[in-house]
Amino acid sequence: MKTVEISGRTCHIIINGAELPTIYWGEMKNSSETIEKVLALCEDVKYNYIVYEVEDWNSDFSPWEFTLNKKMSFSGGGRKTLDWLLNDCIPYCEKEYALTGERILCGYSLAGLFSLWAFYESQAFSGVISCSGSLWFGDWISYAESFTAPQNSSVYLSLGDREEKARDRIMATVGDCTRRQYELVCKDENVSRHILEWNEGGHFNEPEMRIAKGIRWCVK
Repeated sequence: MKTVEISGRTCHIIINGAELPTIYWGEMKNSSETIEKVLALCEDVKYNYIVYEVEDWNSDFSPWEFTLNKKMSFSGGGRKTLDWLLNDCIPYCEKEYALTGERILCGYSLAGLFSLWAFYESQAFSGVISCSGSLWFGDWISYAESFTAPQNSSVYLSLGDREEKARDRIMATVGDCTRRQYELVCKDENVSRHILEWNEGGHFNEPEMRIAKGIRWCVK
């Protein structure tokens, strides 16, 4: 795995073949243990991986401003992250490594929400892996209802079966929001492959395994 700086952001890169699909996977800074666990679980999956780090989770992965409660708010820095992906990261990687395969977004929790938003917003990716995505995020469903996916794309959604038991009343809507999101995906004629996979446990139960399952589904 090679680590490089692309326009001020740290990226961990594994290239297995220029023609293979490339997964653009967002993680928090200093998440090397998580990255290594996922890659170990996907050791036989010969994709290309561009794992990019963010400094501020709640800002860099939120598509717009939203206040959840008195203790947690989101400043909507996701637009800058998406612009960096489209204008800096992808052009650099595709030129440097001559990548020609499909682009797939991947993320967990708020990064899963961001990946789904970037998938709709940019129309520049052919697949998305949103694991335990924060689809309770303010006005998300209204946004998703007004967009369609890129043509001939694939969508992987997953959620833990206890995540909708959250104490916060807004976070507790994640089950219904995820079910509604999947309804939209099923009705979207541009989506050729899709799944909503339920996992055991709450939000923090085996996140590496959940990400690996999403990556493996894409291989199929």
